[in-house]
Amino acid sequence: MALTRAAIIVIVLVGCLAITALGAALFRHYNPLGDDARNYNATYEQSTYMRNVRLRNYGHLKRESLGAARDLESRYQMEETASNHYPYAQEPLTPSTNQ
Repeated sequence: MALTRAAIIVIVLVGCLAITALGAALFRHYNPLGDDARNYNATYEQSTYMRNVRLRNYGHLKRESLGAARDLESRYQMEETASNHYPYAQEPLTPSTNQ
């Protein structure tokens, strides 16, 4: 009674995953994280800044989730949209000259 091709493929895949997991475990065992990476403490200023960024992002998410369903670009003004952005032009182009 021979194994089917599908069974052989599954056995090979499981073997590869086991070898990879074993290799990762041995690597981490013999090369642990250094003390710098494990004991990193951010400064007070950096912690405060990152807290402010997180709170600001949560505020944006809350405001967008409470609003009506709309497209992603509806919050931008006309001068902020990509269709009116010409980074290499000397002066901004108007829709009448954009032909």
